[in-house]
Amino acid sequence: MSTLLTKQQLENHLYQFRHILSHFDYSPIKNVRFLNLESFFTYMDTIEGNPFQQQYSALQKELDYLQAYLPFVSSKRANDFLETLSTCEGDDEVEQIKKDYTTKLRQDFINISRTITTEDEWRNMITTCEEIRLRKEEMLLALH
Repeated sequence: MSTLLTKQQLENHLYQFRHILSHFDYSPIKNVRFLNLESFFTYMDTIEGNPFQQQYSALQKELDYLQAYLPFVSSKRANDFLETLSTCEGDDEVEQIKKDYTTKLRQDFINISRTITTEDEWRNMITTCEEIRLRKEEMLLALH
């Protein structure tokens, strides 16, 4: 199990994530447009030495810290996850589903973060992530 972040650490990582995302430089590739973030991520995952690798790695590093505190951005995604998980027949299948949904959760979080335009919306996102962190903290304390 990963180490539980403090409230301040969580906020610091969220602000660092936001900074990287808002200053992501797409200019190294001229005259190329990605249809959506999924096509961009596919490009990132398949093209070695791409010009975005350093920025993408920094973004993924922040998501590694934030992963345990990311909310499902839609009830449909959460329901799909639970339904898919409920039909699993083995540990390997459970692990694969978790891996698949981790990728989707990260992409959803990036998508929703890109649409946030006001400080109030950003504070709401921080509050949501902090609520998840608090539940994890409560669960950890209940075990002891």
